[in-house]
Amino acid sequence: MLKPALILAAVASTAPPAAVAEPLNYNIVEFAESASLEIPRDTMSVFLRVHEEGRNRNAVNTAFMKKFNNLNRKTATGSDFKTELLFRKAFPRYEYTNNKRVQSGWEEEALIKVTGKNFDALNNLIASAQNEANLDDIRFSVSKEKREDAVDRVSKAALLRFKDRASTLTKIMGFNHYKIVRIDLGQIGNRSAEETEPMMMRSAKSAMAEDAAALPETTSPGMEEISITVRGSIQM
Repeated sequence: MLKPALILAAVASTAPPAAVAEPLNYNIVEFAESASLEIPRDTMSVFLRVHEEGRNRNAVNTAFMKKFNNLNRKTATGSDFKTELLFRKAFPRYEYTNNKRVQSGWEEEALIKVTGKNFDALNNLIASAQNEANLDDIRFSVSKEKREDAVDRVSKAALLRFKDRASTLTKIMGFNHYKIVRIDLGQIGNRSAEETEPMMMRSAKSAMAEDAAALPETTSPGMEEISITVRGSIQM
């Protein structure tokens, strides 16, 4: 005959394990809060095209290099200027005579991007460089440091709104406390791209016909909106 202690041990060993308690996800609320901030574009980029053409390749190159070097000297005078050569190329020019393609000369050109925060200095550069280059484009953007500062400020504002709404919902539902279950800062949103669409697009021929008087007296870079949405859930 088995002893009582052994019987209890045997029963315990054959009994099914106790069910593991599942977490109770009660009183969970999901919501989102957003914040945005408009900041002025503080950076200006001008695109200057140096171009020369003619029948003799060496003469074309000599004239082109004179313009190119003069423009580089002028851009170097601006301490705030950041200059970037986007492309430079030389290529033959053709025309058709009696249904035959015949080389008629050479062309050489380069596109230079000059960026800075001193809008007056950049406008003066455009005016002074008309003998060397044509104005292709003007664009405005927000500088990296100004964008990062705006992102920090708008992120803080969105998080504070999320916190305030969590407290309000908790009180409305009759609870005293809450805890954050999940929170997601999401992505930074812009109303427009880092650089605006071209403010001014001109063909080489039309740009050559314009003079300094045609340039705007004032520069209007516009504004850019930085926004962020905070999504999350709380348990009360």
